[in-house]
Amino acid sequence: MIASPDEQVRELVKSALKSTYFRVYANNDMFGVELGGSLKNIYAIIAGIATALGMGHNTNSMLVTRALTEMARFGKELGADPMTFLGLAGVGDLIVTCSTPLSRNYRIGLALGKGVPLEEAIAELGQVAEGVNTVKLVQEKAEELGVYMPLASGLYKIIYENDSLENIISSLMLSELALDVEFAANENKTLD
Repeated sequence: MIASPDEQVRELVKSALKSTYFRVYANNDMFGVELGGSLKNIYAIIAGIATALGMGHNTNSMLVTRALTEMARFGKELGADPMTFLGLAGVGDLIVTCSTPLSRNYRIGLALGKGVPLEEAIAELGQVAEGVNTVKLVQEKAEELGVYMPLASGLYKIIYENDSLENIISSLMLSELALDVEFAANENKTLD
């Protein structure tokens, strides 16, 4: 994915990088693409936790879908195009990051779900898991802006407030009911 507000830059990069085995897509929403690349790491940790707790593919699918909703809601509030999250920089990156043990953030979540303390999980990983720091910044900004992000908030409470997985799962299940898809929703309705 190449993102730039400048169409000439997008076309130049696409042309320079394309080949018979590599395709480059373009997007003019540079901020949305950057947000997608950061936010998906939060949800990969959550997906890893869910897997460690024995939750299956249906739960992962639900988590990815709700994560996409949170990403678009947060991005829109910050000025990104929510439709960007329906492309490769959103759902595409989110799916792969939330479903593979090759993902550093997913592996951190697996460890947390198995009861490994965060510091130990990070040391065992031996690499940076961006979602650990990103969730703190996102939680602060979401609170400041009043953006409803129950998954990100739950992970924040697990990592930074030592809340139990059981409490977080319970509170997520009891949160208000809402629309499944928000992209076409009336702005005045209660969402998620």
